[in-house]
Amino acid sequence: MPSKKRPIGNSPLFKRRLSRLIKRSKKGSNKTSKKHSKKYTPRVPKRFKCEAPEHHSDLFTDENPKKTVHGLRFRSRKDSRDSIKRLRSLYQKDKITFAHMRQIGITMEQRSRFHAHPTKGIKEGNQEWKKFNQSFKTSRNKK
Repeated sequence: MPSKKRPIGNSPLFKRRLSRLIKRSKKGSNKTSKKHSKKYTPRVPKRFKCEAPEHHSDLFTDENPKKTVHGLRFRSRKDSRDSIKRLRSLYQKDKITFAHMRQIGITMEQRSRFHAHPTKGIKEGNQEWKKFNQSFKTSRNKK
């Protein structure tokens, strides 16, 4: 009985080796070209793998990295105040919208509230973020 062998060009091992060779040749041939940008795939937490991304939310998932504001902290009261000051300045410079600023404030409060290992500083930082979020509610009710 003749053995069924795949042609060499269709085997997975051949394809893998060929793709590696092609990648290596591209890297060495054109050093001045820009790096190849990878498509962004959002991180999905293990417990939400089966659900559509519209139906879950994770505090530490970066759903839209282009609009990410880096450097915001809640580790201590001072860090929280500095972060809030930075958020307000970004809003005043029209770098972020009012809704985005509020959403960031709510997210930072939730991150500090549900932190796995809350310290005294994190609890104080949480109070600052709570004040920041409460300021929106009181200013709205005064009108």
